[in-house]
Amino acid sequence: MDRDVPDEPTPGEIHRVGFFQQSLHSLRGRVLDRFVLRPSRHHLPFEPKRRELIPIGEKTMECFVQDVFPGSETSAQDATSEEPPGLVVLKFPGTAGRGERSTEAPAHYLPEVRSQVWTWNPPGYGSSRGRASLRILPQHAQQFYQHVRERFDATTRIWLVGNSLGCATAVALASLSHVEIDGLILRNPPPLVETVKRVSRRYPLGHLTDPIAESLPDEMNLLRTASRVRTRTVMLQSELDRLVPAELQMQVYHALPPEKRLVILRGLDHDGVVPEDQEDEVAAAVRWLWESQR
Repeated sequence: MDRDVPDEPTPGEIHRVGFFQQSLHSLRGRVLDRFVLRPSRHHLPFEPKRRELIPIGEKTMECFVQDVFPGSETSAQDATSEEPPGLVVLKFPGTAGRGERSTEAPAHYLPEVRSQVWTWNPPGYGSSRGRASLRILPQHAQQFYQHVRERFDATTRIWLVGNSLGCATAVALASLSHVEIDGLILRNPPPLVETVKRVSRRYPLGHLTDPIAESLPDEMNLLRTASRVRTRTVMLQSELDRLVPAELQMQVYHALPPEKRLVILRGLDHDGVVPEDQEDEVAAAVRWLWESQR
């Protein structure tokens, strides 16, 4: 007697299964966005920076530009100078960060260098159009970079600076073969899958969020992208970080190429301000990054 052989799935059944899996992955991605991102749109003062809008198709991306002149502690000097900057810094804030709050760092550690600091508001933040989403950050970061890169010739160096979540965006950009940058600075970089899982474990049934954490796009996974970086890196690590503990940050550090420096910010939590007695250590690392490119 012949054994019963299960029927092959029909094309319609295969399509429905694929559609269901795609929808489930999309749903998990949206939930992850809600877990990780903290967008806001309220007005914030931004002077002395100037506001620029970058066209992205039918939408616009908001960014803020700060000129840092040699010998100045602020950018209040004449911003109409035609001298091209020696350094342009593209900054990517953290999960609740806004471009309006951006400071001159790290340009102020190089007082002899004419610099410009550009800080973006990604979609969903400030006046940048669109919905806040981890999935679209790498693509929009490329457009941000391209907009700035086209303004300057090869004599102007470009650094990427990421803070917390912004490190994932900065490294996603730095890992691309067609993106030419001269330095990378990361502060408290989170391996997001592991960080989300760790935070979720604080709550009952937190392990049920594992599939949500694992829906993170590969481009935003620092443990996948860090090894593809092709420039020197400075990493600033808060010693007492409770959100992204040092052992998680070190996974990212070890994945980066060998030309790198680690600065431990002693006694600081995740968003602590660098105290004056540690400024010299940070300045020395920034100086190393600058001098290595001469």
